[in-house]
Order: sequence, then C-alpha cells, then structure tokens
Amino acid sequence: MRNQYKGGANRQGGFSTPFAFMSKGLFMAALLLAIPVQAESTALSDDLLNEISSLSQQGAETLSLLLLDEAQPDLDQDAQVWARWHQKKIELFRQKGRWSEIIREYENLPANVPDDHLDWVLVELVRAYLATGAGEQARDLLLSLIWDTAPDASRLVEWRRLVALSYLVDGRYDQARTAVLRYEQDYANADLDAEWLGLKARVLIETGHANEAAILTVVSDKPGVRSAYVLASLKGLSPLNADLLQEALDWLNHPQLDVVFKQSLFAALFEKIKQIPNWSERITALEKLLDVDQIELAHMTAVADALWYSLTEYGRQLANQQQLLVGNFGPWFDQANAMSMTDPNQAEAIYAWLAIHAQGADINAKAHELLVNHLTQQGRGGLLRSLYLSSSQFADIKALPLALMYRLVDMALAEGNAGLAAKLMSQLDAPKGVDVLEWQMRRARVQILTGRTDTGAGLLKEIVSADSLTMPQIGNALLAVQDLNNQARHEAAYDVLEDLLDKVPESGWRYQLLFWMAEVRMAQQRYSDAARLYLRSANLAAEDQGSGWRDTARFRAAVALEQAGLVTDAADIYRRLLPTTNQATRSIYHNQIRRLTPVTR
Repeated sequence: MRNQYKGGANRQGGFSTPFAFMSKGLFMAALLLAIPVQAESTALSDDLLNEISSLSQQGAETLSLLLLDEAQPDLDQDAQVWARWHQKKIELFRQKGRWSEIIREYENLPANVPDDHLDWVLVELVRAYLATGAGEQARDLLLSLIWDTAPDASRLVEWRRLVALSYLVDGRYDQARTAVLRYEQDYANADLDAEWLGLKARVLIETGHANEAAILTVVSDKPGVRSAYVLASLKGLSPLNADLLQEALDWLNHPQLDVVFKQSLFAALFEKIKQIPNWSERITALEKLLDVDQIELAHMTAVADALWYSLTEYGRQLANQQQLLVGNFGPWFDQANAMSMTDPNQAEAIYAWLAIHAQGADINAKAHELLVNHLTQQGRGGLLRSLYLSSSQFADIKALPLALMYRLVDMALAEGNAGLAAKLMSQLDAPKGVDVLEWQMRRARVQILTGRTDTGAGLLKEIVSADSLTMPQIGNALLAVQDLNNQARHEAAYDVLEDLLDKVPESGWRYQLLFWMAEVRMAQQRYSDAARLYLRSANLAAEDQGSGWRDTARFRAAVALEQAGLVTDAADIYRRLLPTTNQATRSIYHNQIRRLTPVTR
C-alpha cells in the first residue's frame, strides 16, 4: 500500500519580486530588506517552530510559511527531522483550511520519506478529501489503510470514525447510520469522545432527529460538537436570535469545517432568516449571509434574490407608513435621502423599491444610481457586487444600470479582478461625465491584465501620446504601467514612462517618473542606466521635497552601482548619505562602506 501511495516528484520553488508602485514608507522598508547580507541557514528548532505557530495564529500566515521553507532540512541527511518539518507545514495548511495545498504536498511527496510519516500524511490527505466533499476518494484510501497497514487500536478508532464521516459527506445517510451503530457496538465508551459526538449528531440531524442531536451536543464546546449543536438548533425548534445568527456565521467562516457541513449549515440558516418577520432585521441578516466566504454561486443567487425581495417589501411598507403616493416620486427620493442619515436600511429599501417597481425608466435609473452611491459611501462595495452580480434579476450584464457598471469596473480593476472588468467593459463606451482618455486607460489595463499585453501596451502608448494629460490621467497611466511590469513587459513600461516624462512640467511628478524608470532598468539588470536615473531623480527631489525622497533615490543608486561593479562609487554615495540619516540607518551604511572598501596595509 505504501508503494501505491508514495509520491515521486520533488518540489522546486523560487521567489520573484515584481515591480510595484509603493508608498514611501513601504518602499523604505523594502530597501532595508534589499540590502545584501550573507545568507545563513535557519536551523529547525523548537523555538523556531513555536515562533512559526505563533506567527500563523496572529495572522502572519505567509511569513510563517516563508520561515518554515527557509528552515527546510535535507531529507537524505536526517529523514526524521525532515518529517518533523513537513508535519508542521501540513499542520499550518490544515489550520487555515488550505486543503488543496495539503493534496499538493502529498502529490509532490519524495519517494524516500519514512513509512510512519507517509501513513500520517495519508490520513491528512483523507481529511483534506473529506473537507472538500470527496467522500469516495477518502473512503477508498481509508479502507486501504485499514486492511493493508495493520493499524494499532487508537489509529483504527480514528480511521473508522473517518469512514463514517465519508458516508455522511457523500450523502449516503443509511450507510453513515449503519457505520455509527457498528462503531458504538464495538466501542462502549464512544459517547465520551467529543469528535464522535459531533459526527453522531450530524447523522442524527441528516436523518431527521435534530432535537435529539441538540440534546446530545449541548454538553461540549469542542469545535466539532459545538458546530453540530448550532446546526441542530437551526434545524430544530430554536428561534433565530442574534447570538445563534452570529455563531452560525462564525462557523460558516471557520476554515477547518468540511464543505458539506457548511452547505447544510448555510441552507438551515438561510431558511431561518427567511422566517424573520421584521423586514429590517431580515435584511441585516441576509446582508451578513452574503458576506460569507466560499459559498456556491447558486446559494449566493438565492440569498441575493431574497435580499432584493426583502428590500422592496420593506420599501413598500415604509412608503405606506409615510403616506407616499405612487406616481409622485419626488417625495420618495426626498424621504430616502433623509433616512440615509438616520437609518441606512430604510433608505436602501426605498431606493430598491423605486429601482425595481416604479413605473418609468428614468425613475428606475435614478434610483439605481442613488442606491449605488448610497452603498458606496458606506463602504459596502461587497454588498453592491452581490446585489447586482449574484441576483437572477440581472443575469444579463447588459441589463445592469450604467452607473453601476462603471463603478464596478473601477472596483474590479482596484481588486485586480481582470475577468470581471473585461466582462463589464466589453460593450461599454465612455459614460457621460467620465473623461474619454481615462476610460480608454481602463480599457488598456483590462487588456494587459487579461494577457493581451501587446494590445494593451499599444493602446496605452497611443493614449499617452495625447497633446496634454491631466494629473488624474497620469495617475491612471501609472497604474497601467505597473500592470505592464507585473506582466514582465519592462521595455513597454519604460517607453510609456519616458513619454509621460515629457508631459509633466511639475518636478514632483518628474522625479517620481525618473525613479520608476530606474526601477524598470533595475528589473532589466541594466544597472548603470538605473543608477543614472536614480541620481537624476535625487537631484530633482532635492529641489522640490527635501531629503526623504532624495536619500531613497541615492540609496537605490548605490545599490545599482554596486550591481554594475562600480563599488568605489557605491561606497562614496553611502558616505554622502551618512550625515543625513538616523543612527540605525547610519550603522547600516557604515557596514556597507566597510564591505565595499578594500583593506589597505
């Protein structure tokens, strides 16, 4: 069995640092990190593993994995130390619910890993399959483990629980119930095991015994048990109060619960929310449900449609209370505007009713536009996208209000969602009130982000060749240049920056453009050219902004000069930087000077 499941492909990896525009503070931090230092291997110690666990728990997941990768031992030199390292890596993936990463780790597992570690990885693979709803794959692997490895008693108990769970994940509830009964026949103290309680409760819930499951699970706060209790409460007779709603939402966002359980929990919570009699409370609950991550599109469509219905019904109710007349819509808009300051849900509801049910396309368009502005001003872009892009009412993108489509394009570009931006822009012309050149720059960015870099670069070059550009237009052009560099189209990016340089008389823009031109040359390893551009930027910055940007550019020039082999010039620039900086940075510069200056006797 071990030979059957052993992987054979060794993983190889590397890091790339794409060009990006950064704030000065972030850029200075990056500069300090970029200073050449002697690389040292990181020993795999208990202290390091504890630090990595702590970093992950505090949210620094990427940093913790980078540190772990740096500490990777040599499998051939010490297989057990390597296995300890690999176990920690998989545990970090499991804690964050990154199941596909665990499956990939197994697929790339070296062929010579210790057998005991392979068995451990296979069980983690089973859990990953179960978490992603692949019950049959998990069960096939489990049965091979049970019959081929002669597990000890404790492992056999765990694996039989997972077999029962695999039936549950597949929706084979009769087989799951049979597996539960046989397990309890073989293990008299099964109900003392919290993990087993949660699994048994889930089988009870799916076979129509939710209240019995709630009684069974009320005794424990363990995640598997408590989450089953919440599901049982939603399926049973318990009312949906604020605490139950919030706890259900928390479990839906929990990374370690399997997708099948989350689907059941989502459906049960949705049904409870639809029964809330108060429109405002129902709307609030539905909006929170739309914020849940990784929910299937069909579920999101159902919730978005329910939200539109609730909003329009609430809007109708409010209009009746305020004695607003159908046909005379001026007072409706006035009332919604007044409500936006005191009760955003009420304003949202009136705008929604006007957008969907008012007679008159001009009234509908105005209401949509005001609803979009209302949600945008509240910083609720996610809700805006869900309302319009997940609802079956707007299945055809052409039916979306124009004001919304332009707003969504900007939001998609800001988030790097090139597919959505391209879809929205495919048949749009520049909207009224929006500068045509700025809109064309958006089109260029979409072309670049979707892989049509030649087309996008050509369009951008054509736009920049205009007689004059405003500062907002230049800002949008710089965003497009960043996209080009992220696609490794450095020369095209440099050409655009060079054209922009002729368009800006203000020295503040010129020294920034020179700096980014230097960054492009650094990415191309044209270090002498980069140093010249950095120093030109520093000279302009000294005239306009003082020492901050100037010293940053001079520092980067020193780095470029060293890369070009001009170490004497690099050391001289570090010396010139010494009087203008703080003590901590001065110490770094001294070290650089000593490193670059040959020792004379």
